[in-house]
Amino acid sequence: MIHVRDLSLSYQHHQVLNQLNFSIKKHEIVAIIGTSGAGKSTLLRCLNLLEQPQQGLMTINNMQIDTQRVNKKELVQFRQQSAMVFQQFNLFQQKTALENVMEGLLVVKKYRKADAEAIALAKLRQVGLEDRVAHYPKQLSGGQQQRVAIARALAMDPKVLLLDEPTSALDPELVGEVLATIKQAALAGNTMILVSHEMSFVHEIATRVMFLDQGQIIEDGPPEQVFTHPKHLRTKAFLARYHGLSAADYQI
Repeated sequence: MIHVRDLSLSYQHHQVLNQLNFSIKKHEIVAIIGTSGAGKSTLLRCLNLLEQPQQGLMTINNMQIDTQRVNKKELVQFRQQSAMVFQQFNLFQQKTALENVMEGLLVVKKYRKADAEAIALAKLRQVGLEDRVAHYPKQLSGGQQQRVAIARALAMDPKVLLLDEPTSALDPELVGEVLATIKQAALAGNTMILVSHEMSFVHEIATRVMFLDQGQIIEDGPPEQVFTHPKHLRTKAFLARYHGLSAADYQI
């Protein structure tokens, strides 16, 4: 379903992503983990062309683009294959929860208002916010705002859902409600690529974990394998911090 070949991106002389190659199957829940600055969020942004790599072939749902030659029409069509949930919610402050979820359906998909409203209501109900449809973002908690953002993404019926640290901007007591919403979406069969520092949640929800280090995937496998038997020393050092161990002693 998703194929990435020789994906590279650099800023000036800094190589952020270096010749990445991977494929993701339909319904997989792939978590990308790694240290700050490893290129995790940049990779997500490349997958829907919010960042344009200097090199690489990308395919989502049989639509392939060459990132060196993509035109505006292809960019719009490719971007519609995915939907992204950001760290900072990115809601329109002057629009209600319902209007935020409807916006993409009206502007991008050109749905009739009645149809867009019906879908938006269904998605807000799905994330447990049917009683907040007329509320503006400033009237919602951070967790509720992020759930609106997830509803907005799901409403677009994307082939893949991209989630970039969806709980990092939340107070600790609000994290659980957002993780529960993401888990519900995963159980519904959505294909997801998730960047997260919530290792226990990654372990629980992911069907596959990639460890990104200095722009390269150096570990890739089922969560049980990556978390309990990491092969690479850098992965061991990263995961050891979550268990109070040294890399040399890392065992669970």
